[in-house]
Amino acid sequence: MSDTAAEPPPLDLRAWVAEMQGTPTTHAQRQIIAIILNAVAMVDAFRGSLVLKGGTLMAIAHGSRRQTIDLDFTARGAPEHFAQTFVTEMNRGLDRARARLGYAQWRCRVQGTPRRKPRPQNFATADGPALEARIAYARTGSRDITHLEAGTCTHVIPIEVSFREPLIDTIDARLLAGGPILQVYSVNELLAEKFRAYLQQALRDRVRRQDIYDIAFLLEAHGETGIDRQLVMRALVEKCRARGVVLAPDGLDDPELQRRAKLEWPQIALEIGELPSFDSCFAIARRFWRSLPWLLDGP
Repeated sequence: MSDTAAEPPPLDLRAWVAEMQGTPTTHAQRQIIAIILNAVAMVDAFRGSLVLKGGTLMAIAHGSRRQTIDLDFTARGAPEHFAQTFVTEMNRGLDRARARLGYAQWRCRVQGTPRRKPRPQNFATADGPALEARIAYARTGSRDITHLEAGTCTHVIPIEVSFREPLIDTIDARLLAGGPILQVYSVNELLAEKFRAYLQQALRDRVRRQDIYDIAFLLEAHGETGIDRQLVMRALVEKCRARGVVLAPDGLDDPELQRRAKLEWPQIALEIGELPSFDSCFAIARRFWRSLPWLLDGP
């Protein structure tokens, strides 16, 4: 954990949940996400091990309008041991968290067996294994409770936990006033991960429309003084090294990476409404990229 990064204000989960009070489906999803995050912060096995990242963190902590219900974490520790204890520990935490938050109208549980990636036989030894799980939820007294108990509930929040990911700059964030502490990515760590994901597109045969948008959003939101370029560079070097990604000062300009990032760009408008152009967002990302201290312990 960095000693230089300032602790952000508490993650105001109640305000974030209340924003969608007039939209029942999204309001319910946000209540369940609040339960899950509190469960992670309250369970001893997860505390200090699971670190929140991704779109949900950007929405809650940074005000992003991109809609996502997925929860993404990086985990410290051995993947197989974590996978073996995840269901029991998470279910215990979910019960505690909904009681603490006053969400007695909901029941939640891990549905099915979490999926080990890339393959179960390689999960313990892979360079970047991940665990995919689903948290099912149903309103007490509804017909959905039967499906929840049978493991066939259609209302779920997806969770992905990544392992063996370098963590350079994480922050302790308090959930609600006087609530438990949850570790989260700092803005510096988020930027490094977003740049690495963009660079990984061709290597993993992926199309990543969101990364350039998210990078530009974070840079605009935090400005020059809110970001530590040294920490971004350090995290970027470590993250690219861990995944075999070539890192170079001109790497952002690769035409194939830009082509992939542009392919589904218009779909972001469905999430946020008015959408800036790819070129304007890319220009913001590129200016910052070129301003990084490239002589700092490069690969």
